[in-house]
Amino acid sequence: MNFFGVGPAELIVILVVALVFVGPERLPKLAADLARTIREIRKYTGSLAAEFNEVIQEFEKDTAGEKSTWKEIETGITGAAKSVTDAVRDVRAEVQGAKADATVSISPSNGASAIDSAVAEPPKWAEIPSAAPEAQPGVPTVVTNGAVPLEPAPLVEEAR
Repeated sequence: MNFFGVGPAELIVILVVALVFVGPERLPKLAADLARTIREIRKYTGSLAAEFNEVIQEFEKDTAGEKSTWKEIETGITGAAKSVTDAVRDVRAEVQGAKADATVSISPSNGASAIDSAVAEPPKWAEIPSAAPEAQPGVPTVVTNGAVPLEPAPLVEEAR
């Protein structure tokens, strides 16, 4: 049996210490005061819990209409997000299919322009010579990882 996490041996020690410090004539009054205080604390916490539950129930009654409205909004947003996701997936599939068709059909031999062939091919890269140019005063020096694009990169990235 534990009382507030205190076992029987600890309880006996506490009672002996209280008996020594308080005295045998005042110990029963101290125990009665302690019991009354514990009873009042329990009564107060019980009334607080009941009042809190009452406020929560009133709040749930007051917000029942808004709750259903928010459920409808959630359903609408979920449906819209699903339709947008499906549309993006369809467009992505169409673009990938068109890109595959464009790669096959565009070649310099069938009269395609240089712009069309640049769009269909990935950017070309060239190695920088190992000897770096000498630094000139007033001119910034660019340090790269060894590769320079010969053509500009596309400005639009594919949606993910």
